[in-house]
Amino acid sequence: MLSLKENTVKSYFLFVLISIILLLLGQYQIFLVSKLFILPSMMVLIFRYYQKSSHKLVPILLVSTFFSFLGDVLIVIQDEDFFKMLSLSSFLVAQAGYAYMFYTSFQYNKKRISIPLAKRWPEFLSVLVIGFLIFLVAPEMEEFFLLGVIYGIIACISMVLALDRRFYVSRKSYYTVFCGLVLFYISDILAGLDLELTNTLIHVLIILSFASGHYLIISGISQQIKEDTKKEASDLDAFIN
Repeated sequence: MLSLKENTVKSYFLFVLISIILLLLGQYQIFLVSKLFILPSMMVLIFRYYQKSSHKLVPILLVSTFFSFLGDVLIVIQDEDFFKMLSLSSFLVAQAGYAYMFYTSFQYNKKRISIPLAKRWPEFLSVLVIGFLIFLVAPEMEEFFLLGVIYGIIACISMVLALDRRFYVSRKSYYTVFCGLVLFYISDILAGLDLELTNTLIHVLIILSFASGHYLIISGISQQIKEDTKKEASDLDAFIN
């Protein structure tokens, strides 16, 4: 888990708090500006990891977070369906990046094991649940129906790959990422049901779940990076000895 004592993490949650307060006070234009500072603070933290570690998950995490930020920037442009489509496409690319990151996450473990289908029930259940949510939410997106369906399919793949991590990474990393992904999906579902973001309460819930989801996913992946780096150093020491 990323330490709350880290100044970058403090800045992240400070911008989240400021954005929510401005939204509740009806200062929508200032809120839109403040919202754009949320994800860059986490991107700075990921970039610091990139400078310290050659772990292959770091650049994937940075690129995925950037496209999520780009989606936030584009959705600020009001009453323009073209930019809204670009925004949703950016979120779609970000979700595809997360899916690839989860795949790479457990592929990083060189010890492959055969998993019986009986232990795969969470994956099958997640496909059914997300499939139902696609059926429920996508029609609410009207002209963006197709994008909603494609996003849902990628989200389904991402969830299955995230669940598969439980066989190869620590429980702490797995559960942190899993909880973050669930919160991320909650924000997506709420956004899909209120695409114009006209409901203030829903908008607040979107920000809370979106911000918490990012924090937990980044925390879980950083936990794996630390564990993998420590293991590599241990293996190297054993080789030298």
